[in-house]
Amino acid sequence: MGMLEFPTTAGKIAAHFNATLLGDPNTPVEGLNSVQNASRGNLCFLSDKKSTQFLELLGIGAVVLTKKEFVRDDLSLTYILVDEPKVAFAQVAKSFMPTTQWKGISDKADIHPRAQVDPLAHIGPFAVVCDGAKVGPHTVVHPHAYVGQGVQVGAQCEIYPQVVLLVHVVIGDRVRVLPGSVLGSDGFGLIEGAQGHLEMPQVGTVVIEDDVRIGAHCTIDRGTLGETRIGKGSKLDDQVHVGHNCIIGKNSILCAQVGLAGSSILEEGVVLAGQVGVGDHITIGKGARVGGQTGVTANLKGGETYFSTPAMPLRQALRSHVYFRELPALAERIKVIEKEIHGNAKT
Repeated sequence: MGMLEFPTTAGKIAAHFNATLLGDPNTPVEGLNSVQNASRGNLCFLSDKKSTQFLELLGIGAVVLTKKEFVRDDLSLTYILVDEPKVAFAQVAKSFMPTTQWKGISDKADIHPRAQVDPLAHIGPFAVVCDGAKVGPHTVVHPHAYVGQGVQVGAQCEIYPQVVLLVHVVIGDRVRVLPGSVLGSDGFGLIEGAQGHLEMPQVGTVVIEDDVRIGAHCTIDRGTLGETRIGKGSKLDDQVHVGHNCIIGKNSILCAQVGLAGSSILEEGVVLAGQVGVGDHITIGKGARVGGQTGVTANLKGGETYFSTPAMPLRQALRSHVYFRELPALAERIKVIEKEIHGNAKT
């Protein structure tokens, strides 16, 4: 399935998805919007019954990606019927974003003679590609990105401005690393000695598997020995820190400001909400979900939802928080009881 070109029409989008169209195929589509705010020339999506209330508010000429059961025949709208409206909208949105402003390899890029850059790669001005680095076909390295010595970047990747890939980092195919992220920096390993803290040399690497997304300003430390690994299809939000020798299983999700201490392991499909902290050498089981600001200090079984600090199963955590809110009143009751007991003792 190729990319759409904007501006376009409802008919062309329907043909792109081989979908049924209800309404005028010549209705223009010039932009994207939410179902709450779309107007003429906008494409939106409707994927749940609750949001059908917003259809009456749409301007005439809006185009709606939706399922057949959500269509309102009494409204002057154009509908494109698909099985998964949100997924289809995401695919359209990819086409809507502007493509890179350059093609080929800029003569202002600094590429070492022993670097191997595929002829189909795109290297922007002032990007640096060091000795022994490899950049695969159709990969885009944006201006001011740094690809360090011996780094391997696969095919169809996108390395955004100010990204730093340090020595011997390995990146698979179709990986996106957003602005300001640093991969392969030294892990925080200290040895306590008579003269103070000695830094343990970090001689391992970082391996990023295929189809991973790394958000802006993330830091992923290299292994002390061996590797730090991010599994296939995993998605990291902005400002995530992954310590040395961590292993993240495939299709995991780490939201903003998550921090993993060294050698922690996330099995497949783990979801960590914002600001979750995970202690060193902790294992979180397959499919576990951990709520925001939770502190994980012990291993967690897979398939459950956890919350609070220290982490506990969600229902237990919610009960504990109810009791916590009652502590001030309970303390006052205890004071009253103590006064009564001491008073009776004196008499």
